[in-house]
Amino acid sequence: MVKTTKLAIPPRDVAPRAAFTLIELLVSISIIAVLMSLILPAIESAREAARRTQCLNNVKNLSLALVSATETQKRFPAAAYWGGPNKNNPGPHHNWVVEILGHVDRQDLADRWDHQQLSTWPANQKLAEIHLEVLACPSDVTTNGHGDLSYAVNGGIGESTVLNTVQDCIVDPFNHVLDLNGNGQVCVSSTVDDGSPSDRELFRRVGLFFNENWGFDKTPGYQGTKRFHTTASVYDGLSNTLLIAENIRTGCDPYAANSNWASCDTRRTKFYFSHRICPNNVCSPGTVNFQLANSGDHAINSGKTVPEGESPWPNSFHPGGVCVSFGDGRAQFISETIEGRVFYNQMTPDGVHLQGTSLDAGL
Repeated sequence: MVKTTKLAIPPRDVAPRAAFTLIELLVSISIIAVLMSLILPAIESAREAARRTQCLNNVKNLSLALVSATETQKRFPAAAYWGGPNKNNPGPHHNWVVEILGHVDRQDLADRWDHQQLSTWPANQKLAEIHLEVLACPSDVTTNGHGDLSYAVNGGIGESTVLNTVQDCIVDPFNHVLDLNGNGQVCVSSTVDDGSPSDRELFRRVGLFFNENWGFDKTPGYQGTKRFHTTASVYDGLSNTLLIAENIRTGCDPYAANSNWASCDTRRTKFYFSHRICPNNVCSPGTVNFQLANSGDHAINSGKTVPEGESPWPNSFHPGGVCVSFGDGRAQFISETIEGRVFYNQMTPDGVHLQGTSLDAGL
């Protein structure tokens, strides 16, 4: 009998699985979500850091341009000039941006600007709608590529205007009269009638840029308002005096005609500290609260949701503060929670001559 041997048949290979189980898929998605939640904020933070650096570069370049223009003209330019044929009702002529065009490598625009006409002249308006990158902060989401402006110059506490036929009345940014020496006299026709120092004299000491009249000095009668600083009159030191700050509530506004980087509007050209330091706009001795210079809805970054042209304080979309520069051209980032008294002292170019007055905040 022949003995047969059965050959062992190897087991058949098991086919590999073609998909994850539901649990494995959910775990994978959860891990990816956790990683993304960790990575995305870091990416956005890096992007914002880059935007802030570019914004600081813009402020630096604009500051150097202003310093250069000041050295050329032997004085700081006006924040805005008002002129035209009607001296009793002057129109917007041009502003500080137009004054520095040649110093930011846009001599072509400076040469084409018609100084015989107002800024509202069609040819001038066309120029002012040209987008200049140096004038727009990369973090300013309100820009639209047509005459954008994200920066303003130091206007101190307010403005001068015409009230009840009296020229050069000192007012806050919203055109309410200011009694800076607290003597009860406001908007008087002569400085002599207001005592010494007068409201007008104090006004010049607490701000660096002002509105002026253009071309009035060559006409008979009223010669217009001229008020400006030179590098020598900044007694507190250029390195201690704010020059430029971000304000995203300047520049082009789709709801306002002629709003662009050449605008002469008070609240679109300058930034201020709060006039609420003086109760009811009267700066009586002993009543001025300098801590209120940066507070409430007049504080730094308080106007992010306010309409264009209605928040003339430093405003930005940078978390925690704004980009600024000083009179020596130095640019830096300052906190939105800066102490009011410190902010006030950085704004005033001539605090030395405020000593002994109601606006003396100490140095």
